[in-house]
Amino acid sequence: MKYFGYKGKILMINLTTKKTSILEITDEFARKYLGGNGFSARLLFDMIDPRIDAFDPTNVISIMTGPFQGTYMPTSGKYHVASKSPLTNGFFDSISGGYMGAEIKYAGYDGILITGRAEKPTYIFIDDDKIEFRSAERLWGRLTSETQEMIKEEIGDPTISVSAIGPAGENLVRYACIITEYRAAGRGGLGAVMGSKRLKAIAVRGSGTNEVADPEGLENWLKWYNEESKKVPGISSVLPTYGTPSLVSSINNIFGAMGTRNHQTEYFEGWEGLCGETLKKKYWDKDTACPACPIACSKIFSVKEGKWKGAISEGPDYETIYSFGSMCGISDVGAVIKADNLCDEYGMDTISCGVTISFLMECYEKGLIDKNFTGGIELKFGNDDAMVDLVEKTAKRIGIGDLIAEGSLRAARIIGKGSERFAIQVKGLEIPGHSARALRGMALGYAVASRGGSHHDPRPTGEYAGASDRKAVEGKAAWVIGTMQFTTIGDSMIICHFLERLLGFTLNPKHAEMINIVTGFNYKFEELVEVAERILDLERAFNVRTGIRRKDDTLPRRFLEEPIPEGPSKGMYTDEQTLNKMLDDFYTLKGWDKRTGIPTKEKLIKIGLEDVAKELEKL
Repeated sequence: MKYFGYKGKILMINLTTKKTSILEITDEFARKYLGGNGFSARLLFDMIDPRIDAFDPTNVISIMTGPFQGTYMPTSGKYHVASKSPLTNGFFDSISGGYMGAEIKYAGYDGILITGRAEKPTYIFIDDDKIEFRSAERLWGRLTSETQEMIKEEIGDPTISVSAIGPAGENLVRYACIITEYRAAGRGGLGAVMGSKRLKAIAVRGSGTNEVADPEGLENWLKWYNEESKKVPGISSVLPTYGTPSLVSSINNIFGAMGTRNHQTEYFEGWEGLCGETLKKKYWDKDTACPACPIACSKIFSVKEGKWKGAISEGPDYETIYSFGSMCGISDVGAVIKADNLCDEYGMDTISCGVTISFLMECYEKGLIDKNFTGGIELKFGNDDAMVDLVEKTAKRIGIGDLIAEGSLRAARIIGKGSERFAIQVKGLEIPGHSARALRGMALGYAVASRGGSHHDPRPTGEYAGASDRKAVEGKAAWVIGTMQFTTIGDSMIICHFLERLLGFTLNPKHAEMINIVTGFNYKFEELVEVAERILDLERAFNVRTGIRRKDDTLPRRFLEEPIPEGPSKGMYTDEQTLNKMLDDFYTLKGWDKRTGIPTKEKLIKIGLEDVAKELEKL
């Protein structure tokens, strides 16, 4: 290839036939789709029949790098995974930290596409151009940390990168994740797709390098980063010191936007037991970081005393504190640390797990379910023993854990009795700890996001910082589009979204500069915006083929009808009329049909997706 940052080939693996092949990547394809998110969106649109169930053997797992993996670009120690989600039934992608991305690049590939289903539990070992299908029968049922260590021991290389599922993935928990070291490709059930293929793990070792187009330019950019990042407290001091638990006090006390007891309110009186300062003072052991990351926002926390003594985890992060803490009415962070560790080991998304448990706690509180339904568990808010117990039951699909494993939307449809109004999800994906009532951008962003309730499609950070008025309606669609363009390009380069504090909250010329240094594309900013729109509209087109329309771009009834009852954001919510106004603005700016929410033929042709336009015309 004439461009840098690429190897020009993707490894294709069929688990059914145990055959491999190479898909060549052209310069034109790389420039048009960039990598990571972009590569996956294009390839999965082409390869997956939209009518299949996510657990069908023909579903495809896309594991991709971007041009930055294996370079010194800050926060590039990540990789990208995508598939059709068993939780949302749509396109879903997730980013994980770890050495996997660099090792795939060093092995000579820009990514891996996996289809089929193994006859017996299997793991794949990729050693440069040598591909092995190895038995994982002795690994089946093992926790993620055990699995990784056993594979490293079997191969005889403790430095090899391994991505694995735990028992939750094997048991097809709809939000099972993929663990690399202790980092998670966390949301949407991509680990369950691996489990359905009887694929326990992927191990990769590479001996190559990844060259950049402008080494001197990269060196200068790193100097710029080192100087400018010192001026940004979020990435120079707050995150390195406290990690994302630092958000607890500000989101709860300044914004009154921390979902509590299943979002019945958004101020948690027990916040001090969960905040970053408490974790740092009483539970902190050491800092950790993803490869190539100078921020080091991750922390090892352990419980030194009390009934959860001995619990230890890399985390919890803010989202886990929200889901297992305030959402479940639990202020003992020791229980949250224990639940976080169990999710890492069993391989489950902490957000979906905790939010689904909190939903059932409200059902129990309202008398919609009772002890006969829960298997004798007193499922009250604040019952930390029950919460921790249910994490393990969910991973194993035991008792009521079998229902929790389905996620809150499916659980609500099974329970009935009007419970769906307080299932805190969008398109089946549980909403994270950034309020759709206190932040207008997140209300619109969750509604239109390809993944649904994800804070990594739209971003809340700019509204917290005041870069966009969190109460405003006018101009909000343009703001959300800008943040979604940023996350899409960020997930295609692949870098951490926390760089938004330095680079800007929406897509801007600084991102084009980074890409040009590594690849030699010489993108103009306008071309990069078109790349972002191409990827975003491919995701939407994928979902349109599964049946997604404007009617699905909505929020839980609680968020549309119930104002926040107390705290700094008391009275705030986005009613249906306001949401529809923002949706109209969004569709107009995007070039989507306002009646259906489908990208128009004219828009798709404009961004170079003529073939996609023809596909959608068939619907």
